Order: sequence, then C-alpha cells, then structure tokens
Amino acid sequence: MHLNFSLFILFFVFISFNSKAESVFEYVDTVKYPYHLWNEVVIAETNTAKDVDYMSDEEKNVIWLTNLARFDGSLFAKTFLKEYLEKNNIEYTDNVKSLFSHLRIINNLTPLKPDHNIYLLAEEHAKKNGRKGKTGHDGFNTRAKNSRHSKFSENCEYGDFRAIDILITLLIDEGVPSLGHRKNILNQVMTHTAVSIQPHTIFKYNCVIEYGG
Repeated sequence: MHLNFSLFILFFVFISFNSKAESVFEYVDTVKYPYHLWNEVVIAETNTAKDVDYMSDEEKNVIWLTNLARFDGSLFAKTFLKEYLEKNNIEYTDNVKSLFSHLRIINNLTPLKPDHNIYLLAEEHAKKNGRKGKTGHDGFNTRAKNSRHSKFSENCEYGDFRAIDILITLLIDEGVPSLGHRKNILNQVMTHTAVSIQPHTIFKYNCVIEYGG
C-alpha cells in the first residue's frame, strides 16, 4: 500500500512538471477562416510574457490576448470575440456592438510587456481582496505611486479563471457606462502590464491587471 502511494506521488509530480503551457490558439481552428489570417510573426511577438517565471499560464495568456486585440482589433473581433459570443450565447447588447466598432479602429498599438514590479502590486491586491472577500480598488493611489510609471491604471475582474473569459468580460464592460476597463486595455499610452489571478472567498477567483506607461 505504501509503495503504491509512493508511485502515485511520483507519477503526479512527473505529470505536473511535464504539462505544457496552453496556447490562446489551442482550441481554435487555425486553418479555417479567419484564424489563418493571424501572421505567425505577430502571434510570436505579441506573446511577450511567455518566458517570465512569476506568472501562471492563464495570467500570461491574458497579456497575449490583450496584445492581439491591441495589434489588430478588427481581426480580434472576427476571431476571438465572435467565436466567444457564439459559444457562450451572449446577446449583442449595446456594449457588445460598441466593442465591435471600437475594435475596428484599433491597429498596431504597442504590445504590452510584462513588468515584475507591478506584478507584485497586482498579486498583493488580488490576494488581499480574495482573502477578505472584497472587490474594488482600495489602495490604488499607493499602488500607482509605487508602480514607477507616470501613467498607471488597474482592472479587476471576478469569478473567472480562464484568460479568454477575463479579457472578453472586461472588453465588453457590461454595466459600466464609462467603459473604463475597455479603455484601460486599449490605451495607447500604456507599455507594460502584469496579471495576478488569485482565489476569492465569494467569487471563487479574482483577477487584478495593472497597466503602466
């Protein structure tokens, strides 16, 4: 019995260390139109966080998807956004319609690069909110001061773990008249970002994304 348990532990450790990072293109047909329109060079160059060791795969994928939307908003709308809406039976509300319009004018914005300093700020805030079951941006001014960026903004999202769910929810920004989350994602002055997804006592997960420029 003890031997079998030991073998199970070894097997589990082997699987854990050999699981590959999931690509944002993992579950889409890159041959079928219009996914094949994503240039391989663009796909590689927008994946700016792929080599960092302080973020999880899903946290890195939030950055990757963000950069794809910033590089070619129109193509992002035809691919990731359109497929997501169809798969999840999401109604074409005014916010969804305005997102399509907004993405049509987004082109070749600077790819956001990972920033370890603002990652620590995001991680601390996500862990604190998660532990206390809170939402919101308490302590934002302090984080902005400590970010080492002249421009600083923050998005928080609750209840989702997958990168695609997090990003599309923030882009649609349903119920937010100012569209503040969407504007943060597509803000041309931002150059750096960091993402932390942590457990939340009420919503199961909460994600904090910091932007600096």
